[in-house]
Amino acid sequence: MDVRGYLAATAIAILATACGSNARKPTPPPAPVQAPAAKPAPRPAVPQANLSGSTAQRIVSVALREHALWYQPFIDANGRLASYRVSEAENSLLADGTEAWQRVLGYWRNSGTLYEMAQSGIGGAYSCQFPGGFAQGKAECRSFIVDNAWSAAFVSYVMVQAGVPGFRASPRHYDYIRQAFNAESGGPYYYADPATQRPDPGDLLCFVRGNGSVYGYEGLTARLNGNGGSLQSHCDIVVGRDREVRLIGGNVFNGVTMRKLRLDAQGRAILPRPVPAMSFEDGESGSYSAGCSPSNESACDFNRQNWAVLLKLKPSANYPTTATGVPTTPWARPTQPMPAQPAPVQPAPVQPAPVQPAPVQPAPVQPAPVQPAPVQPAPVQPAPVQPDHQSDQPAL
Repeated sequence: MDVRGYLAATAIAILATACGSNARKPTPPPAPVQAPAAKPAPRPAVPQANLSGSTAQRIVSVALREHALWYQPFIDANGRLASYRVSEAENSLLADGTEAWQRVLGYWRNSGTLYEMAQSGIGGAYSCQFPGGFAQGKAECRSFIVDNAWSAAFVSYVMVQAGVPGFRASPRHYDYIRQAFNAESGGPYYYADPATQRPDPGDLLCFVRGNGSVYGYEGLTARLNGNGGSLQSHCDIVVGRDREVRLIGGNVFNGVTMRKLRLDAQGRAILPRPVPAMSFEDGESGSYSAGCSPSNESACDFNRQNWAVLLKLKPSANYPTTATGVPTTPWARPTQPMPAQPAPVQPAPVQPAPVQPAPVQPAPVQPAPVQPAPVQPAPVQPAPVQPDHQSDQPAL
């Protein structure tokens, strides 16, 4: 190829390259639009506890606040668990942002019951006194939270926070049941039959767990009269009533859970018959029928418990309360099983003893000074002078 041919070929190649660079390129597809990140659902507002009301109002206020923290799980009046969100052992946050297990730890520590558990050598209780110290201690504390029933610690926490004077805080419900049974103990509750007394806000409604030999009010009363040892039990706090009574308890399905029970025409709780002693399975939240299954739903009722006693808040001036129930025999120790409570006896009016007036001593009377009347001397009339005739006679 001569020089001209080479130059011509080079020019053609350059022109072809330039034309190709001006060719229209396909438009790339638009980038997919990223959806904005979903915002976390706002936590429900937690009501503040009102600690300025009566004793019953303070108890109810603290219990409702704790229930709201756990997103208000509840068992309906048919005995079905209708709502459940958080468990005691989880890292899931409660409504105030605390981890669930740490809130349970607060119930133990702030009720004074954790110290008793540590003194008894319960595994993990000592570590729970310093849960942030080291990893092993935190793990041991969480094991303690999971392995030990905390329903009595929850009730004790509510009573301490509400400032209930004289309440026997304890990790065992049986201790404050026994306190109410002993009228001389001076506690804030008295022992009553739930079949004859109506539950009011601030009261405690309790059942016996896992003991077929202690049945209902009569069985528990007989045991207490016989000075029997401790007994597994559970108490819920009465927080409201209208057509139903509403209770709140701790460690019910591993959380702070409400329970609803229907009322009769007199306002007493209709307590479902307990599960027969030979066919129940016991758990921390109560007894359950072994026959409960998808094919036998009628046996599934979490309100079927061995309800045994109603602890009534004393309507005393020292414990102002909104409760309206009047005890049949206020604060009296019940005797052996009683089918019915006697009508309240109105004391006869006491007539005051007559008051004898103290004798009144008359004030001494000072006689007025008597001024003697002036004595006027009687006028003296001079006797007439008779002449002496002898002297008139001349001497002879």
